[in-house]
Amino acid sequence: MPPAVCVRCAGPADLDGLARMVLRCSAASMRDRMHGGMRRDDLLRGLRDTVLHGGGAVLVATERDRTVGCLELVRSAPGAPRAEMALLVEDARQGRGIGTRLLDAVPACARSAGIAVLGFSVEAGNGRARRLLRHLPTDRLQWQWQQATLEATWHLGVLH
Repeated sequence: MPPAVCVRCAGPADLDGLARMVLRCSAASMRDRMHGGMRRDDLLRGLRDTVLHGGGAVLVATERDRTVGCLELVRSAPGAPRAEMALLVEDARQGRGIGTRLLDAVPACARSAGIAVLGFSVEAGNGRARRLLRHLPTDRLQWQWQQATLEATWHLGVLH
């Protein structure tokens, strides 16, 4: 039986685990996350800034003491009620429900960070990410295809 997955908002103590997880991800997984790729150092710098400086929020998924996935909510400006969402699950753990678990935790984490609206995009060829969309509340989504990319907005609801 695989170990249980724990999902929570990341803190400074999670940065080393996030770095190790990113290093285990293939170039294809990195490309899917950022639609064309991003240097690992730039991704890690962005995750560190988000965790340490509150420009949004980062959720981590862990199995025992190993970070196996993350979902980042990044604001374009401090305090903005809108953020962009990006998901990354290490290759060996993809297809095991970790992305779904991370998505399920988004509303509570986003609201606690003062985020009411999330934007995200999914390339047509990214079948796993497209299947994840079935887990989002369709009554709170707006989306449109722009060329071969789904551009979506997820309205989380009233902030408390």
